[in-house]
Parts: sequence; structure tokens; C-alpha cells
Amino acid sequence: MVLPMFVVLAIGGCASVTPPTPPSPPKPAASAPSPDQRAAVPAALAVERQWLQSWFQGTPVLIAQRSDGALTIEVPREFCFDPGRSEVKPALAAVLNKVAESMRRVPLARLPWVAAPDDANGSASLALQRATQVHKHLRSQGVPAARMGKPTGTAAAAVQLRMETAAP
Repeated sequence: MVLPMFVVLAIGGCASVTPPTPPSPPKPAASAPSPDQRAAVPAALAVERQWLQSWFQGTPVLIAQRSDGALTIEVPREFCFDPGRSEVKPALAAVLNKVAESMRRVPLARLPWVAAPDDANGSASLALQRATQVHKHLRSQGVPAARMGKPTGTAAAAVQLRMETAAP
């Protein structure tokens, strides 16, 4: 009686053995984004607009999406720098930190426009110093310089950033 039961268990055990699975092919090295990834970026920027707007709702920070899909972020000058100074104020730092987080969330996005204003006295040198500080702050938060445009001054009374998709 024990022998027939042993045979049944042995046969049943053989039937449940699964053959070994072949190893997965190696993943290709990171290269150019696929067409699917490129197509998903505009939708991702729309999600980022909503996410950023939720963080800064009720503040003077303006976040908009242009008809070409790019996001614009504007922070009024008085929340960015003290008069005559180029050090980033905490309010601007909070916005820049969230923009940097957005850039990590959308790795195919870039910031081709990083601009800061002067003190309305026409000092192009102060505007450039401020834009450079904004650029440095974003880099300190992990945004690669290669994903940002050169810092520039602006005549607008706000720090201006533009986030768009990377060129294919």
C-alpha cells in the first residue's frame, strides 16, 4: 500500500516541476529616448503643471502651459531677492526646489530659459548675477547644467523659467 502511494507522489512531483526559464536578454545601455517616451513627455508636463500649481496655489507664483506644451514659471521679484542683492530668498528657493523635483520626475524635460530681473534700475549685471544664482541653486538640487540654458537677465519683474521637452 505504501509503494503505490509513493509512486503516485513521485509521478505527481515530476509533473509539477517547471523547466528552468532562460535568462533574460541584457537590457540595452541607456540611449536616445524611444518614440513612446518622447510622445509621453508633453502629457507629463501637463501633469507637472498641475502638480506645481497644487504646491503654489494661493501664492503669487504663476505656472502656465503654453500652446507648444512648454511650462512657464514666474516668481515676482520681491519674493526672489532683496534689493541690490543676488542671494536667493527662501520663497524662491522653495519654488526652485519643486522645479528641480519636477525635473527629476520628467527626465526628458529641460529648462532652456532661466532668467532673473534686476531691481528696475536697468542693472544688467545684477540681473545676470541673480540668474546665475538661480542656475546654481537648481544645480545644487540635482538639475544637470546640460539640461538648462545659460542664465540670462530679463526686463520682466519676475524670475522666469521655461520647462519644455528635450529635442529628440
